[in-house]
Amino acid sequence: MWRLLFILFLCVNDLRGAELTPPKQVLIVKELADFSDETYGQSVERILQELEQRTGVVLKPGPLRKCALKISTQSGQGLSTPKSLIRALGHALIKRGFTRNEIILCDVRLETLRECGFLPDSLAEKQSFEGYPVVAFEANALLWSNDKRLFYTNQVMPRPGTPPVPWGDSRISLLPKTLVDEVDFWINLPVLSDGKALGVHGAMASASLGNLINADRFMDNPYNATKVAVEVCASPLLAEKNVLSILSLESYQILGGPSFDANWCKSERTLLASANPVIIDYLGWQKINAGRAERNVDEIRPEPPLFNAANAGNIRLGSCKPSEIILVKLPSNL
Repeated sequence: MWRLLFILFLCVNDLRGAELTPPKQVLIVKELADFSDETYGQSVERILQELEQRTGVVLKPGPLRKCALKISTQSGQGLSTPKSLIRALGHALIKRGFTRNEIILCDVRLETLRECGFLPDSLAEKQSFEGYPVVAFEANALLWSNDKRLFYTNQVMPRPGTPPVPWGDSRISLLPKTLVDEVDFWINLPVLSDGKALGVHGAMASASLGNLINADRFMDNPYNATKVAVEVCASPLLAEKNVLSILSLESYQILGGPSFDANWCKSERTLLASANPVIIDYLGWQKINAGRAERNVDEIRPEPPLFNAANAGNIRLGSCKPSEIILVKLPSNL
């Protein structure tokens, strides 16, 4: 399947001396020899070097001297951001001038961060993972609700029986202040699955529904979920600092997502990296459909509306048209 995709894309292997390319036009693919810390470390460093050289993206400390890795733990321990990928990125960012305590790992919920091994069981222990501070957005909800800039309003109400939100209005969700005000930039580290709400639950889901406090209300409503995902991804408060998404296919799920189901998980030794979450999810949709075809399961058809909505009106999250993407396939031995 990848061979067919590579034929469709414009593949450029050497741009030395050329002008810088807009980051959202570049997709970097790196095959992994295995899933070890060493292999992830070498591969991530090579990806970041390629990104910096081709696009001019700067992954060094700025005025705030902090950055964030938005990890994905919603699906639980079986389908969360690989720890080897996080270690690799942490090492690469330390090499670029950050200290360990200036690299924040974050996601929405305390319970899923604990379940996936990123937080200790007790609040009395240091809230960190291997020395990296960890922030759970929901734990800060009441404090952050004083900042009206962080409000995202949508008329969809939570499911009956859902506890009331601390700020009183269940039609309001909160953007994470950590990513808006407290870091120079953040990197999105999604996992891939199917999902009722968006069709494909990947980079755009992680950067939108996966960043909102009070987002469960959208999960049963595909129309609103698509609208919310696109609007939140396009929000300047988040988008201006979201420099990159990196998706590992170490584990991805083709059916029953985003809740984890090991029976429907597949694995590939591949990393996809781009500032354009749309192309990552578009390829993810094709991977999911290929896996479904192998198992004689109905594919996700027609194309999820998420892809069209991502570039409708004034919103331009990134193209998934082959003619508008530069594919950089890094050698597997580097």
